[in-house]
Amino acid sequence: MRIGRCLSTLALLYAATHCFADDPVFSGPQPGEALPPLRVIAVGGEQTGEEVDPIQAADGKPTLLVFVHKLTRPGVALTRGLTNYAKAQPDAVTGIIWLDDDKAKAEEYLTRARNSLSFKAPLGVSVDGGEGPGAYGLNRNVELTILVASENKVTANYALVQPSVTEGPKIAADLARLLDQDPPTAEEFEKFVFAGREMANRNMRPKRGDAPQAGQELRSMMRKVIAENPSESELREAIEAVDAWVGENESRQTQLGRMAGAVLERGLGGEAAQKVIRQWHEKYGAGEE
Repeated sequence: MRIGRCLSTLALLYAATHCFADDPVFSGPQPGEALPPLRVIAVGGEQTGEEVDPIQAADGKPTLLVFVHKLTRPGVALTRGLTNYAKAQPDAVTGIIWLDDDKAKAEEYLTRARNSLSFKAPLGVSVDGGEGPGAYGLNRNVELTILVASENKVTANYALVQPSVTEGPKIAADLARLLDQDPPTAEEFEKFVFAGREMANRNMRPKRGDAPQAGQELRSMMRKVIAENPSESELREAIEAVDAWVGENESRQTQLGRMAGAVLERGLGGEAAQKVIRQWHEKYGAGEE
């Protein structure tokens, strides 16, 4: 009898563990739910410093809203691509809502960094701080909450813990359906990601005065760093090769900083590779926001 009870308990624990492990992440109103009013302080444009309501301004049109809970380069790149795509559609409305416990600091940062982030969509800071408006039920443990809506009702919801640009075409397709349009291809979406700033290959090109083949060498080495499923030793060797190549050469350091930023924006490479690439960008990409 005791053995049976123990087995039953173990079975319940196993089932509970697996169920919770597979639980989806939720953030914000779900499909079919209404979009409550939203109070934000506008940053940039004619309404800078004013309190506005993006939902009221949308007036029921097909809408794409991005709530930014934290800032990473892949998240910024995805946000830029999606909002640039939406802004290019005459019948769509879009906006970026920044969530931060220190609203004044967030406004100051966005005012300073707006151009380098290359956000063209209306941008605002939520007056409700890092949690956002209570009626929205936003999850601050995710990086981005993306809502697609029509007639002030949510039609698609994406709660992204680790966003990637590769998710852009799928999300853009939800807005395209509301507009009765063909969704953008991956290649077409990438153009929206880099609209208003240099394309990644321009970011990777060598600075004036450095040999052209130097950029080619670095690209060749970086491909090994971001290769799919490298062994631990292969990744270590690829990283060491880049470090040895860069050395104390300032021109090469600048190249690596730029290339690392472009790679991070695209979300390329595994977790271990991205950790090192982020360190390279922080060390050598000091000139970028």
